[in-house]
Amino acid sequence: MKLIITASIKKVEFEPAKSIFDLDIIKTAAKKSLEGLGDTVKSSNKIPSTCLKKVYLTSSSGAGRVIFLLKLNSGKSVLVMIRQKQDKKIGANMTVQNPNFVKALDKNLDIILDDLQKGKYEELDL
Repeated sequence: MKLIITASIKKVEFEPAKSIFDLDIIKTAAKKSLEGLGDTVKSSNKIPSTCLKKVYLTSSSGAGRVIFLLKLNSGKSVLVMIRQKQDKKIGANMTVQNPNFVKALDKNLDIILDDLQKGKYEELDL
């Protein structure tokens, strides 16, 4: 099993949150998503044969949620978004009914596609 973090997502999502959710917490959540745990958010129309999973995070510094893009039957989980439980930009509701969430999700998926095509990513063992 692998966790993929693209260069842009690392900069805009992981770096600001790493003081609360370190890499080990993200890796544990990625493994859980690949094992079928977490809530399915929606299928991504942008990337065929994938699904999006929301996994809840806890650390000594707080609670939050993370979204992963799973390539079906590949054993790979791509980090899409990390948010604290009471995020101000998106709010507490990380569902497709929340327009702020959908806008941020679509933006991040576009960034991920671009980074993957350019080879700007790292694969980490889980």
